[in-house]
Amino acid sequence: MTAWNNFVKKIYHEGHSSDKNYSFKQALKDASARKSEMGKTNLAMGVKVKSKSSRKSRKTRKSKKSRKNRSRRSRK
Repeated sequence: MTAWNNFVKKIYHEGHSSDKNYSFKQALKDASARKSEMGKTNLAMGVKVKSKSSRKSRKTRKSKKSRKNRSRRSRK
């Protein structure tokens, strides 16, 4: 799960415990308004957020596609 999902889930459980009619839709709205708390909450919960640097760059993905195209051209 992402940090955002965990944060919304936490807010939903807080709201639902006090009001049984509290909906997930309302939790999303409340979480959006309380975004500034998200970073502090995740650190307290021990949630590790994946860094963006672990993703492959667009250039790397693009070069793999171009290699496939080159091999197709040579077959023709």
